[in-house]
Amino acid sequence: MNSDRRARAWRGAGRGFVLGAALCAALVCAAPAVAAPWDLPPGSFPSAYDLRAHGKVTPVRSQDEHSTCWIMAAMGSLESCLLPTVSYNLSENNLANHMGSKLTFEGRANSRLSTAYFARWDGPVFERDDPYPRPGSSPEVLLPVRHIQEVLFLPARKGPLDNTAIKWAVTKFGAVDAAMAYQRDSINFATGGAFYTRDTFLDHHVCVAGWNDNYPAWKFLRRPPGNGAFLIKNSWGADWNNGGYFWVSYYDAGIGRELAVFDGAQARTNYDAIYQYDALGWTASIGYGGSRHAWFANRFTCGGTGSVASVSFYTPVPGSSYQVRVAGAVRDIAAAPAAGSGTIAVGGYHTVRLATPVPVTAGQEFVVAVKLTTPGCGHPIPVEHPSALIAPRAAARQSYISYGGTTWTDLATKPGYETSNVCLKAFVNSSGAGDTGAPKAVVGAAQARRGGMAHVPFSFTDPAFSSASAVIYLSVRTAGGRVLKDARMPAVAFAEPRVWRFGCTMGAGTYYVYARAYDVAGNRQSVLSRAVLKVL
Repeated sequence: MNSDRRARAWRGAGRGFVLGAALCAALVCAAPAVAAPWDLPPGSFPSAYDLRAHGKVTPVRSQDEHSTCWIMAAMGSLESCLLPTVSYNLSENNLANHMGSKLTFEGRANSRLSTAYFARWDGPVFERDDPYPRPGSSPEVLLPVRHIQEVLFLPARKGPLDNTAIKWAVTKFGAVDAAMAYQRDSINFATGGAFYTRDTFLDHHVCVAGWNDNYPAWKFLRRPPGNGAFLIKNSWGADWNNGGYFWVSYYDAGIGRELAVFDGAQARTNYDAIYQYDALGWTASIGYGGSRHAWFANRFTCGGTGSVASVSFYTPVPGSSYQVRVAGAVRDIAAAPAAGSGTIAVGGYHTVRLATPVPVTAGQEFVVAVKLTTPGCGHPIPVEHPSALIAPRAAARQSYISYGGTTWTDLATKPGYETSNVCLKAFVNSSGAGDTGAPKAVVGAAQARRGGMAHVPFSFTDPAFSSASAVIYLSVRTAGGRVLKDARMPAVAFAEPRVWRFGCTMGAGTYYVYARAYDVAGNRQSVLSRAVLKVL
């Protein structure tokens, strides 16, 4: 596929997507007045840097005719950050098929959606196990090769020479996933320099793989006000431009507004269980009258005796401070001792270990709560909220919010947030053996009218010790076994009732709903459960 066809395919997909930068802009907070790790003395970074010279970047891939640049950039950043410890070729196809959004392989999303895929332990998986590109075709479940416990969201650049955060991330971790605006007439193919002057919709994702402060301004078709450019690894194949790389001017209007670093890969044996509701990640933030602090909590049913070792959540700005408490019920949070506290230097998705692990008992409920203080930001609570991209499923008695940590509101009772959850996960280690038993999805009988909506209840159970989270496959079939509807539900929480909602287009008659569960420990339900669906 030549570069013209790549550009046309990619730009067409970008025009068809309506969320992108608008969502990110809604979540931007004012920069806090705290020192960031990249606030270093002048001269702390070299004038030029190239990850290729340090063995810290994987080969250029090709997205082919598909609009999967954002997936290529996320995987490219993760692979780079893993080097030189391990060299992985990770599957973009798996993320494209299992992202869990309203997109179906095609279309552009931001790095929060790819973060959600990693954070729920759905991936990453090896390319050899799920090769690209196969739209709509991926194995039902593959165990991730690593657990991703941190993704940094760098602050947007304030100007063309505000580049220390990017330089810090590239030198400390590896390639940075960056959104940009691409126009073919903005790139000088003779030199590989790109410079776009208009502040426009960001419709492409790339990896920042280095920089050159002295990259000449004359190498761009339109001459920028000064020298300097970022080295960019693209995803249009190694035959495009200069081995798949090009340069973007420091003065470009789009580069540096959305930046993510997928740096937090850990062994997949790091925790025995993950308790979660926020399968699709952080899409909104809420708070109390502009206050810089607020509390949020999740209630879980314990699937195995052990200890809460860590929790994870999102922070919108650098320098956010937190306090974690674990209690048996929401009403007990105020009296519970702090199990962990600290300050997080960079915004993003973070997992924090508790200074004091808290015991939990199989069959009993427990609540994890976080007080988050976000300097310069008046909406501290990260929420999985319906958007143009995602349709989360939530229920009462799952997520709670509070201003002072004493009086709590069930988020599902807040108008407009009936199907939202707070973004907060709990990681539990077993007091004995880990999860060795197969989970069981349980699907309930349902009745619907043709042309209306069907509501099929389901949940999963798991013998203790349970790893607490499962992928559930659901399908509607005829008596002869033909599949009419199907769905993949990631990160379903142990013993929590859920509902599969879909448009009922079948004719009147009797059908069957099937379900199968796969837990995050790799155990698989051997026999599908079945219930009757009657269509009137």
